[in-house]
Amino acid sequence: MKLAPIALFVYNRPDHTRRTLESLMANPEFEDSSLYVFCDGAKGEKDRDSVEKTRELIHSYELKNVILIENEHNKGLAKSIVDGVNYVLQSHDRIIVLEDDCVPCPDFLHFMNTCLSYYESEEKVMNVSGYAPPIKIPEDYAYDIYFSYRFSSWGWGTWRRAWKHYSNNPGILRTIESSRYLKKKVDRAGLDLYPMLRRQVYGKLNSWAIYWAINIIVEDGLSINPVRSRIMNIGHDGSGTHCSSDSKYNVKINKEKTGVFSFPEKIIPDEKIVKAYNDFHSGTLFKKILYICYHKLGKYINI
Repeated sequence: MKLAPIALFVYNRPDHTRRTLESLMANPEFEDSSLYVFCDGAKGEKDRDSVEKTRELIHSYELKNVILIENEHNKGLAKSIVDGVNYVLQSHDRIIVLEDDCVPCPDFLHFMNTCLSYYESEEKVMNVSGYAPPIKIPEDYAYDIYFSYRFSSWGWGTWRRAWKHYSNNPGILRTIESSRYLKKKVDRAGLDLYPMLRRQVYGKLNSWAIYWAINIIVEDGLSINPVRSRIMNIGHDGSGTHCSSDSKYNVKINKEKTGVFSFPEKIIPDEKIVKAYNDFHSGTLFKKILYICYHKLGKYINI
């Protein structure tokens, strides 16, 4: 099985980085995988010490398979990830991406590499996610993965053939707003996506992930999610730049050594799982009502 290179993005959280890196190193495939570590530069003096401690931690492991890229200036998470993925995919046809707060389970790399190899020629499949939210899966669902209209950015992978569709052109908002067909496809993936895209375009959010989510939808693509999450996000402790304190996303990650995975015969989302997935992200009834109001009024006012 072909092993994808791993891109790890770190900044100023040495404790989170240590947990993520050591869990990654516990994967049997790690020693034979190329590891790119992208260290963003400090925003200012208050971050400089923690940034240096994070870099010292990376150096302390003396890894043989690591390529370390240390930015002198701060790019920010969004630009850092997009530039890093572009850099790796110049010389590789696939990639696995982790941020410093995405702690993988022992079979994370096996799961990701198996999916990336199995679906490498399936143009419709554009992303593999290692994280899966704690939603209810039908008891009679017999597979280890499910297909989703929406991807998760916590421990994910893709191919060069899919990433070529990545674009952060804000004009996509107007394109969607002028097409009932596209708007319906975006809403099918989650009622919260259109508000997120508007916030991004109007400078109230700084996210690369919303563009990738929208790119996949526009291209009629799908993402793979594991039935049992292979990632635990530890960034919802208030320490992250973009994540507040929240236990909603806590999961019990897979701890079994998995050899063979069961994949669906057809590349079609299960509608029961799609509904559970969307309900999880849309939140309470009150939030759903707010999203519906946003959808009706958002393009007329800057909210």
